[in-house]
Order: sequence, then C-alpha cells, then structure tokens
Amino acid sequence: MKVKRIFAPDMRQAMRRVRDEIGADAVIISNHRVAGGVEVVAAREEDYERAQAELKRSQQKIRPVAAPASVPAEDALAAELRRAKLRIAEARRRAEQPEAEVSQAVNRQIDTEEDEDLRFILQSLKTRQDEQTRRDQVAESVEPENLWATVPAAEASENDASGALVQSMQQEIHQLRALMEQQLNRLSAVPEVPVASSVSPAAPLQQRLQGLGLGSGLIRQLTASLESELSESAAWKNVLSRLADSVPVIGEEYIARGGMIAFVGATGVGKTTTIGKLAARYVLQHGSSGLALVTTDCYRIAAHEQLKTFGRILDVPVRVVDENHNLDEVLMSLRGKRLVLIDTAGMNASDPEGIQQKQMLASVSVRLKKLLVLSCSSQRQLIEKAWSNYQELELNACVLTKLDESGSLGDALTLAVEKRLPIAYIADGQKIPDDLIVAQRQDLVSRAVVAAQSDSAESDPLSSGQFFRAG
Repeated sequence: MKVKRIFAPDMRQAMRRVRDEIGADAVIISNHRVAGGVEVVAAREEDYERAQAELKRSQQKIRPVAAPASVPAEDALAAELRRAKLRIAEARRRAEQPEAEVSQAVNRQIDTEEDEDLRFILQSLKTRQDEQTRRDQVAESVEPENLWATVPAAEASENDASGALVQSMQQEIHQLRALMEQQLNRLSAVPEVPVASSVSPAAPLQQRLQGLGLGSGLIRQLTASLESELSESAAWKNVLSRLADSVPVIGEEYIARGGMIAFVGATGVGKTTTIGKLAARYVLQHGSSGLALVTTDCYRIAAHEQLKTFGRILDVPVRVVDENHNLDEVLMSLRGKRLVLIDTAGMNASDPEGIQQKQMLASVSVRLKKLLVLSCSSQRQLIEKAWSNYQELELNACVLTKLDESGSLGDALTLAVEKRLPIAYIADGQKIPDDLIVAQRQDLVSRAVVAAQSDSAESDPLSSGQFFRAG
C-alpha cells in the first residue's frame, strides 16, 4: 500500500494537498499536530481496503497450537536439543553476514569440522528412536495369553532402555552445548569490520535549506518523511512547496480593514517609513479624509518631523502623544477616522521607557492592532529578541523590511513559521509607496531562494550555479 505523509500549517490546507496529490478517494489513516502545523498520513481508498483484506487473510491462517498436558522426558530432551540446534544456526547466520568478511575463514572451519559432530549426534539419536519404535511394535504383537507374563519383563527392559536413552541424550545435549560455546567463542574473537556510514538522502536538501538561512528545527521539519523514490530535483520542489505552505501570511491589504494599528519594533527597522508608504497607498485609494497619523516617540525630534512631513504632503492630521496628551485620549479623539496608523518609539523593551511604552499600548481602551516591524538585515538574535520583547502585546502580524539590504530571508521566515506570526507586508526599498507589497507565500520563498543565490554568487562565483540548480 502506498502511503503518503503530508505536512501543512492547518488541517484545511492538509486536506487540500491530500485531494490534489492522492485524489478524491483518499483515506485519512492518521493525523496529528507537529511543530509548525499538522501531519496527515493518507492513502488511496482501494489500496487501503486491499491492505486490510490482506491483513485479515494473514490473520486467519494463524492458528494457536495447544501445548500438551504432559511432556515425556524424551520429548523435553528432544525440545532442548532443537533449541540448542537453533542457537547454533543463529550463531552461524550471524557469522555468515557479508559485512564481516574476516569471519568467513572461521565459518568454513566450523562448517567442515563441527557439522560432522552434529550429524553424528543426530544420527545416534535417530538410531535410538528407531530401536524404541521396534520395541513398541514387538510389545503390541505379543499374544494375549502371554501378555501378562511379558509385562513385568517388558517394564523392566523399558525402564532400563529409557534410563539409558535419557542418559545418552543428556550427554549428547551437553556435547551440543559445548560445541555452541566453542563456536561463539571463536566468533567473538573475530575483529569487527567497520561499516561505512551512509549519508542520509535528506542531507543534500538540508544543506541547501541551510543556504537559505532557515533554522535547524524548521529544516528537520521540512525534510521529515520525504518519499525516498523522489529525484533530487523533485524532492527540492517538494521541500520548497512545504516551506511555502508553512509560512503564515495575511494575504490581503491589511489596512483595507481599517482600525487603529500600532507599529512596534527596534530602532532603525523602518517603522516610520513603512507608515509613510501605507499612508500614501491609502490616500491614493480612498482619499485623506479617513486617515490620521499618531506618534508616541517623544524622545526623538526627528521622528516627529518625519511623520509631520508625511502629514503635510498627504493632507492628513498628525497627533503627538506627550506628557499633556496620553495615548488613550489621542485615540479617543480620532474614533471618527477609518484608519489610524501609530508610530512608536524604538527602544529596548526592558528599559524603563520601553516598559512604560508597552504598558501604554496595552492599557488603551480602544481596540488596537499591533504589527511587529522586522528588518531582514538584522541578525537572528536581534529578530528573536524583538519578538521576545513585544510578544506580550499579542501581536497580530509582522512587516518584513529592508529586503533590498539583506542577503537572506531565512531568519525572518523561520521566526514567522515557528511563532505562527503572519506576515502582512514586505518592503524592499525606500520609494514611497512603491517599495511595499502584500506578502504572498510563493513570492516569499522565491525571494529567499534568489537572495541565497545572490549571496552565494558574491561569496563564491564559481560554485553558486551548482548549489542552487533550477527547480
């Protein structure tokens, strides 16, 4: 039965992949949650039913064998003899494995010398069993009138013969055990031949995913349960498709929903510029009457001036939160606006000012959406620190900026997948409002591959074409 394991961010996407890759007659065998989504095991219905029928037929062929009520001494010894022979056969089988070529000479010596001893012992046992059978036949042929006279003599003869047979079989079993111990001792003296380590078929894919800058946990998740029969090119496409399915995105114009949106993040990640791009886009589509801009950054004069410049150009009001006007009062005064974009101060969230700002954002009485702005040019530690600083605000989505300055998208994509933080927009330049687009899964993965290709070409122009092949 051909079984497929399918990974997706949620069950709805998993079912869609099951229908696309297996068909409408697919049977779900199992499903469970994994890091970053769900994993579904499915198969074609006819394959599943055929496997179930075959399992039932194989179970019907198995019949339990009842153990005898009492086992004679000869049968117990014969059983012990069989077990000893099985142990010797198992020892021979291990000795004959092709990966230990050094032990072949020892195996041949055991075959030529000890097989003769085994055949002799078995032949002796067979002869004694034949003699016992003949004695039984003679006892059955005695006439009834002479039966009583022969019974005591027969019993005495039988007891003597049985005792001798038992003693003989015990001696032969001891000989078999001695032979087995001798053989095992010889095998233990044979030096082990090291087995060449095999390279996992997923290793090349993992190396290429590392080139994209993805985290190790996400790489293991993407390469888990890959079909072994896939070619490298097909496996690479499969892995990229899994990556695209696992990246959470908003997938539509986020500001079109309206509301009050606060942009948070570290200093210099592009919060103010992103607000300017979104404000210009909104004015071009809906006009300026329904838009207002707010800044809580009362620590930098330049931040006020930049946002006020945007306000003058776009003809929209700009409000400043300071000691005379708190954030809740300013937002309450702008309840009539359809969209309010809030610029915040970029500072360490563990500093007193940063703690105060987080408390201010969390305590407003109006419904406030929070978008985390992440610079793709930042190191992984800074991106993870930004998430850690602001996650308690219950972030709704994120914006990835400075793609034009970054050599890798892997760190930001890894964070989005592992933290299940949807990506709303990506910014790849300073032009307002052009260099800002709605995030799409396939586009993000394509950009990640192109960025890795460009970075590889700059570091090693001769090998870049070999590392990321087409497909």
